[in-house]
Order: sequence, then structure tokens, then C-alpha cells
Amino acid sequence: MTDAAAHASGLIHGWLTPGTALGLLALFALVTLLLLSLVPLLVALLRPVVRWLDRWRAWGAGALSSRVGARPRRMGAMTLRVLERDMAELLLVLLAGAVLLACGGVLVWLAGEVAENAEVVRIDHQVFAWLRALRTDWLDLAMVAVTELGGARISVAVGVAVFAWLCWRRAWTVALYWAAALLGARACVMALKLGMARVRPASIYSGLESYSFPSGHATSSMVTYGFLAFLMCLRQPWRVRIPVLALTVVAVAAIGVSRLYLGMHWLSDVAAGYALGLAWIALLGTAYRTLHGPAPHGSVAPSRLGVVAAVAVVAAFGYVAWSRLPDTLQRYRQADAATQALPLRPAPLIAAGATPATGRSCDGRCPALRSDSPPR
Repeated sequence: MTDAAAHASGLIHGWLTPGTALGLLALFALVTLLLLSLVPLLVALLRPVVRWLDRWRAWGAGALSSRVGARPRRMGAMTLRVLERDMAELLLVLLAGAVLLACGGVLVWLAGEVAENAEVVRIDHQVFAWLRALRTDWLDLAMVAVTELGGARISVAVGVAVFAWLCWRRAWTVALYWAAALLGARACVMALKLGMARVRPASIYSGLESYSFPSGHATSSMVTYGFLAFLMCLRQPWRVRIPVLALTVVAVAAIGVSRLYLGMHWLSDVAAGYALGLAWIALLGTAYRTLHGPAPHGSVAPSRLGVVAAVAVVAAFGYVAWSRLPDTLQRYRQADAATQALPLRPAPLIAAGATPATGRSCDGRCPALRSDSPPR
């Protein structure tokens, strides 16, 4: 470690205390809440514009209806079905489509930058080196606890609990969308990991899970908590939506930061995981709203659904904290210690389909520390 890095580390350790960390987290939560509170104001300002567009939509639908009736054409009939929908719904579909395209573009761009070992990779290493200087015992424990919220045990517990609740309420369509969201996102992560074959900065995993792009924790937390928030916010007033969305944003962001802090992922891995997860939510959310419409309020019972998910999180986290947390913390510290004495250098990509050598990970820069925890 250079003198400048040592000086920076000393300054950081001097002011970064549990109190300041909680204060920063509370400030982030407050800013998120305030920003989301502006959404109802924006909706109110756009409402006159939407009404004006809706009048034009109704006029166009009426004019097209007479033409389609006189000369039936497939394209005209399809356009008429689109125009028969409410203008606000059409704008939401367009917004979701824009989000889907943007997230897909970001994911493709990041994959290309990583494959070419471009500027993004240098930023990844700078962020990794900066976060390495923040390592303290109490922050290690806090970040391991946070990262478990996006881990396999808690994600599976929430997924199974929500799926069981939806089936019990006979909301079969919603249950299928929920299963498709979780399983589809996981399949995408595995395919991208195998295709990119990018090694982690440090690792407690082996085999396919020793690859880092994209972050499984970031994708899983975005899809699990994000799609859950989507289901809970349907047909709810903004006084319910804003706290739910704020809590979701804070939780998902904290999980991503924990993966960076623990050295399990590069910054671009986490960004790619977020982009993939958000794209998956936009795709399935739009399909559900467009093809099926929101389920009857009583069938899903959003408030009770939230309670079911919260109970699943608390129960699974309690088990993990009681039986696994000390061992998991030690494994993360061993992985970090294995990289401390080694110079940070760009990690080359492994050829697609290759498997890391037995007993090695991180391209030989740290030992493969097998964990009995389900990998993400």
C-alpha cells in the first residue's frame, strides 16, 4: 500500500464510524423519499396533457373504427385495439418500453466494454481499491449482513413465500409472472456468467459462480424486491407507493454496495445486474399490465402480501445470522486478506466455457475458498 493510500485509509477510518454510516444511510433514504415524493406532483402536472391526448386518441379511434368496419384490415384492427386503451396506460407502456431499451443498451455496452478491457475496467479497479481502504471490522460485519439480504437463502425464502401466498389466494396469473420473474432472471445471470467468464476481484466461490459478470446479488435483489414492490403498488394511492418504493430502492442499493465493499464484484458487474433486473421488471410488468391487467384487489391483498414477504425475510435472515453469519464473515475476510498483499492489476477474461483451475479463483490472485452457502 502506497503512502497516499495509507494516508487516505487513516482519514477514512478516523471519520467512518457506525454513527456516521447510519447517518449516511438515513440521509440516502431521506433523499430517496423526497425524490419519489415529486412523482405525484409530476403526475398532477401531466394530467391535463394526458387528458388532451386522450381526446385525440378517442377521436382517432372513432375515425379508424368506421374505416375498419368498411374495409377490414389486420393492421387497422390491431391499431384500433391499441387506441381503445386509456391514454395513461399507453404512456406507461411507452415509458416501460423506453426503460427496457435503455437497460438493454446499458447491459450490452457494459458487456462490450468489459470484453474489450476498456475504460470501464480501469474505473472498476479504482473503485475496488478505494473501497478496500474502507475495510473495518464493524463495517465488515454490517456489509456481510446486508449482502445476505440479496443472497440465495433469503431470496428463495421470499420467492417461495410469495408464490405460496398467491397460489393460496388463487391469483394464478400473478403467481406465474412472479415465478417467471425470479427464474427467468436467474437463467439470464447464469447464461451471461458463462458467456463472459469474468473472474471476481476476490472469491469465496468455485466453478461457474467464480465468474462475476453480472452480479447475481444485484440482479436477484432488483427482481425479487422490485417486482414485489410492483405487485404491492398496483391500484394503491401514492401515500402507499412512495414508502414502498423508497424502502425498495434503499435495500437494493445497499445490497449492491455491500457486494462492492466485500470485493465480490466489480462496479460494472453490479451496474449490469441492476440493468438486467430492471429490464426484466419492465418486460414482465408491461406484459402483465397489457395482457392481463391488474388482478382484483382482494385476490393479491397487497398489504398482506407485504407482511408475508417481510416475515419470510425476517425468518430467513434470523436463521442465516444465527447459524451462518460468523463463518461467512470469516470466509469473506480470508478472501480479502488473500488479495491485500498482491498488486491490483486488470483481470483478463477467461475464454467462454472455460472453468477456473481447481483450487484457484480470481485468475490465481487468491485461493478458491469454498463456501457451504448457496452461491450467488
